[in-house]
Amino acid sequence: MRNRFKGVILLLLSLLTACSSVPVVEVAAVQEPHPSELTVWLLPGTGLEPLITEYDREHPELKIRVVTAQYADVHSNLQTALAAGYGAPDVVVIEGTFIDRFKSFSSHFHNLYDYGAGALSSEYLDWKWINAESSDRSFLLALPTDIGPLMLAYRRDLFEKAGLPSDRQSVSRLLQSWDDYIEVGKALKEKAGTKMFNNLRIMFRLMFSQLDEQYFDRSTGRLILEENTEARKAWEYTMKAAELGLSANIETYLPEWGVALEKGSFAVMLAPSWMTAIIRNNAPKAAGKWDLAELGPQQYGNWGGSYLALPKEGSHPEESFELIRYLTSPEQQLRLFSDNGNFPSTPGVYENKAIRDKIDPYFNNSPVGKMYSEAARKVKPTFKGPLADVVETALDEVLQQVDNGTVPPAKAWNEALRRTEAALALYP
Repeated sequence: MRNRFKGVILLLLSLLTACSSVPVVEVAAVQEPHPSELTVWLLPGTGLEPLITEYDREHPELKIRVVTAQYADVHSNLQTALAAGYGAPDVVVIEGTFIDRFKSFSSHFHNLYDYGAGALSSEYLDWKWINAESSDRSFLLALPTDIGPLMLAYRRDLFEKAGLPSDRQSVSRLLQSWDDYIEVGKALKEKAGTKMFNNLRIMFRLMFSQLDEQYFDRSTGRLILEENTEARKAWEYTMKAAELGLSANIETYLPEWGVALEKGSFAVMLAPSWMTAIIRNNAPKAAGKWDLAELGPQQYGNWGGSYLALPKEGSHPEESFELIRYLTSPEQQLRLFSDNGNFPSTPGVYENKAIRDKIDPYFNNSPVGKMYSEAARKVKPTFKGPLADVVETALDEVLQQVDNGTVPPAKAWNEALRRTEAALALYP
């Protein structure tokens, strides 16, 4: 046995000796490529998070991180990051009010025309696309997401109580001019014991939303609020409504607003497409009492909706563009309409039965899909200016004080101009 064991050892030694003459080849370990990391900044309520999660799952070469912040914070944080030269994400949502501001920082963003976006323009509403372009149309800041075309929500029962027509076609014909709004408001107050609007800001927004140039000159960027005769006219009608007591002075979205929606404390509400769900959720007991009417020819407008842009700090612009192309495509906008209520900016889906046949039982079975589709096509491009939100805040503050009785209507215009100038002085 011992001799057999000794033989095995000698055999192993001979094998090792033979192998020692064979060169050793080192094999490098196969390295898996690291996924490209994309950061996306969103606003609450966009409904984009599930789509991004799905896209991330289907693209293992990517790792997408979503950061959601409040409306004001996203835009202020973005501006701070651009000024500092660091901290901006790969993809950012920009609400429509701020689109002109960030177009003025175009050098900090990728021109989406460089990534083939020009081939996509026919998929979107002209006015929505144009609002994201430079004045010479050579630069595209962002791809459009949803929109907020306008309707007028009204209380059928209160119109009937005031002896006014209450079917949606008649109400639309009844409110063709701003004088009509004043006369209907007087009838509602005198005969139905209710107010016209929940507050003066809603009335002013309705009258002001479709002006081609609103606060600033399109060519020079100069403030033109004081010389804008249409803006002054809208303001004067709003002040007339204040003097006649047609405003309920109720802040939108607060709990008392929901109570007022149910009680009928006011009869008319400006209703962009996204507002219908908010009204429905805040006043469930008023189902069937509210209806929707189309606005008159001079009243078409849009309130709300966003865009997706690519700051240049992002390390992966090609991948980021593919992501926003997916998120804003007609197919995904249709899904967002079905899942989240976002109204698409892609008119090619308006004939899809999910939109075409959509009715809302809460609003007396209004054909909301058809109504908002038609309204969306009638909107025109508008120019608000880079500091539109600053002006809007100043005007809203004065309108709220007129509502509260702390600023007389006769002095409100000069006060609005003064506050606007003071607010803009902080942005040299």
